[in-house]
Amino acid sequence: MKSDPEDMVIAVMPEGPIAFDGKDYRYSKGERLYLDNLASHFGQLLLVCFVLREGDEAYETCLHSPFEAENLTVIELPRGGSGQTGVAGKAIQFAKVFFLLLKIAPKADLLYLFLPSYPSAMGWLAAKIRRKPHIVYGADDWEQASASMFKWESLRGGWFYRLYAWLNRKMERAIVRSARFGVAAGGQLRDKYTGFGCPTYDTTPRMTLTREDIFEREDSCRNETITLINVGALIHDKAQHVLIEAFALAARQNERLRLMIVGDGPRRDELKALAEDLGVAGKIDFAGYVEEEARLYALLRAADIFVLSSVTEGFPRVLYESMTMRLPIVTTNVGGIPNLLTDRVNARVVRPEDVQALAAAIADVATDQELRRGMIKAATTTMDGVFERMNPAQIAHLVRQYQTGSGTTGAKI
Repeated sequence: MKSDPEDMVIAVMPEGPIAFDGKDYRYSKGERLYLDNLASHFGQLLLVCFVLREGDEAYETCLHSPFEAENLTVIELPRGGSGQTGVAGKAIQFAKVFFLLLKIAPKADLLYLFLPSYPSAMGWLAAKIRRKPHIVYGADDWEQASASMFKWESLRGGWFYRLYAWLNRKMERAIVRSARFGVAAGGQLRDKYTGFGCPTYDTTPRMTLTREDIFEREDSCRNETITLINVGALIHDKAQHVLIEAFALAARQNERLRLMIVGDGPRRDELKALAEDLGVAGKIDFAGYVEEEARLYALLRAADIFVLSSVTEGFPRVLYESMTMRLPIVTTNVGGIPNLLTDRVNARVVRPEDVQALAAAIADVATDQELRRGMIKAATTTMDGVFERMNPAQIAHLVRQYQTGSGTTGAKI
């Protein structure tokens, strides 16, 4: 394999689909910026993934930002046809994907596999057959995410689901163990992958923020209205239904509370109906997706508390953004979050899907000034460390290091 990344073709398989608007391929902005930047350090980047078009479910959640790198080429994976449904249909689709990947693998010098992802698992197998090296990015814990990734509710709880979860664990371990190295979103995944025998590093944060973007404040919740804000796609994994239920409980005790949900997705109508049923529709602003970073940051600066209700994550970029805006955080303890955020130190951290705990945490932050100010101060120190480890050339640096045989397990690059 070539030793200089600038001479290499890297094939990247992200954990989710991108979108095509009829003119440009597009992706959520943070991921698009990461891939465009990655392409700038390699000779060519092949982006191998599913592509959504207008009318497809979740199309809007991927439509945010067009790719700009001239050396980035999209290779579309085949999607299931209208007659391919259920488990059998998915198996036929995966077979088509696998045979295409067997053709693609020889074109690349290196495969970069994002996990969890079934196409990445097939890409790994194709790479083994074609004797191509691979590296991994852990976006989320595959074992933890299995429940939300399982699409056949009628089969949940039976032998098929148990087999599915077992295969996920086996695939994750096999893919990671045979990788040259890995990067992970959060210390929990970093430690897990290292335990598999793969030298793994904290990924450089996927954000465009710099120290110049810091919004200094020592406290929040000092106005007549206390604004909670949530930013994320309106999908199951983000669990905004839990947030709305928790908000309804907290709002009964504190009339000052309001909630803004920034994002769009297939659950929008369902979430609006839930707010109506709980009698809090008038206190919730569904703001839709905000593409302009300046506007998003303005909303975070104007808010009083950021609330994340996700049931699965790696380490979401919006938590970095919230800490940069000195916004106190209430979050669930999923993925890599508890490795950076500690309950009652730099955030309130609760169990996922626990409506009562989430409501209590919101009430704590809204009413306890000493707690709130302490969290903001501690999160300031946390972000200082994050800014220090930002490295746009991380993957190219690691590839060059491992090609020359100087890779060292456990280093943070």
